[in-house]
Amino acid sequence: MLIALTNGKAGRVKQDISVGASWRDLFRSSEDLLTASVFGRLSYLEGPMVWKILRRGLGFELPDYKVVELYNVEFWPTWPEGDGAARTVEPDVFLQINVGDPSVQIDLIIEAKLGIGLDQCADQWRRQWTAYHELPATIDGDAKPYLIAIGGLGQHEASYLSRILQDLQKGGHEVKALAANWPKLLEAVIAVGKETTDLRDTRILSDIVSALALAGYRQIQSFSGLTAHHRIDHRSKAVLVDYNFQETHD
Repeated sequence: MLIALTNGKAGRVKQDISVGASWRDLFRSSEDLLTASVFGRLSYLEGPMVWKILRRGLGFELPDYKVVELYNVEFWPTWPEGDGAARTVEPDVFLQINVGDPSVQIDLIIEAKLGIGLDQCADQWRRQWTAYHELPATIDGDAKPYLIAIGGLGQHEASYLSRILQDLQKGGHEVKALAANWPKLLEAVIAVGKETTDLRDTRILSDIVSALALAGYRQIQSFSGLTAHHRIDHRSKAVLVDYNFQETHD
């Protein structure tokens, strides 16, 4: 929340939130608060763990490196569109990472969307990708950039990602993009968390899981994976599966 506040993002919540609504309601309606909570805490981790989580969440599409240094993190950077242009673009997160030995620089332009709607769009990607390549620090550089889309790709993210990339190619734009959704990122956080014994990292990862749960993204274990001494009645299963997990108050 602190990151969103200091970047002027905490105030961008839906106007239809009722008077007296709880902070939980505000959080659930804000794409910026979720992004800040998740990626802000990811930035507290050591580079190799951040890279491992991102690789898992993105289906292992990023190259595998053991030597990783996350050396720059920017939230909602403002990039001009061309020299002297009045218009600007604002990706949600910009990560700069040195990987390997000898070192290779990888830049990740992250565009996050809340929910499962088809909110990612070709024009926004094109503008961010073009603005990135016109930055003074990247014009003569040899960094390898990726545009990372989190959420907003519907239930068939691979096909929607392919459609966006095809639209960009038709317009003469070659964008190297990877995609995931929030549940996949959650799975990656949980999986990597099971591999660590560091208490500091465990607390940070636990915070990320809590933030995603508050936004409605939870990992629920299947009944088939549970060990039980008694059979569970099928009617009880149906009640649990259909239950609306809303908060109750005393």
